[in-house]
Amino acid sequence: MATGRTTWGSFGNTRRPKTLSTPATKPEGTIETTRVVTISTSGSLAPALDSATEGRNGYATENQRFLHVQVEGNNSKGVQVYGYNYAFRVWAPLLVADGNGSYQSMQASTDGSGNARMFLFDIAGVDRVAFVSADAPATVKAAGSSF
Repeated sequence: MATGRTTWGSFGNTRRPKTLSTPATKPEGTIETTRVVTISTSGSLAPALDSATEGRNGYATENQRFLHVQVEGNNSKGVQVYGYNYAFRVWAPLLVADGNGSYQSMQASTDGSGNARMFLFDIAGVDRVAFVSADAPATVKAAGSSF
């Protein structure tokens, strides 16, 4: 199959960033994607993972350790990363230690120049990720890797 893109057939460790996947109504079961849909409010995320609207169920990480997020846009805009674990069945903002005993939300933001910016987040143990922003960058892409 020469489609010009890589389709991953299984879970597993990857050195190179791997596309995220989302449930689909197609018989194959998943659609591989790097460009992700942002949700305007966290209240629109589906805790039961039963939404028919793309992005509201988030994207499966397939137990990758690192999340690569690329944003582009001519205005200073950002997106917040939310996480979901099957054990908790609840969406929550992912937080990162700032080194001073406090935590900051994982966010990827443009610098307003139109140039692409890439962020790397440690998401060990997070089953799904979603992207929330009331004023999202023009383009948000995401992938995961193990190393």
